[in-house]
Amino acid sequence: MDPKELLGKAQILFVEGNEEESIKVFTQALDAGADPFIVYLSLGVAHMKLKKPDKAMEDFNKAIEANSKNPRPYYYRAMLYMDSDEYAKAITDLTSALELKPDLHFAKFARATAHGRLGNIDESAADFKTVIPLMAENMQSFADQYGMVRTQMGKVMAQLSGERETPTVQLNEQEMGTLKKWLDGDK
Repeated sequence: MDPKELLGKAQILFVEGNEEESIKVFTQALDAGADPFIVYLSLGVAHMKLKKPDKAMEDFNKAIEANSKNPRPYYYRAMLYMDSDEYAKAITDLTSALELKPDLHFAKFARATAHGRLGNIDESAADFKTVIPLMAENMQSFADQYGMVRTQMGKVMAQLSGERETPTVQLNEQEMGTLKKWLDGDK
């Protein structure tokens, strides 16, 4: 089969929720000459979805080797770091993603969350203040895009609201309200 056809078949399998089979076909597409960046990025996301972080990490590293100018593998790798509480590494990758694409708002939101988890209150507040107006405009879009950092965000909210004995970020009531609405799933 042609590499593009295999890639298309693998993408359909992935969208249909058949990650295991999509991984096989993505690998076939790679062997047939498909773009390594697209294949490794796709494999990484599939492995992430299957809760295989080590395999996903390998794939995202290979995607970055294939194309270090695309922000997506940095973002996804950062999500793996956040999931394993490696916030400093997550911040590094999220910063790389933002250097490549400054308007990648979900990366800034995730970086704010990672900074908050590390207690980098000023940095967290600066990033949150940038993305909160966007959240207020389209709450559902943010809820869809930021699902991966939602668990960490609950912990940051405890810091932001002063529920924990950690430094708090100075966000105004409207900004806090927007974050709370998002966490509660309100539109």
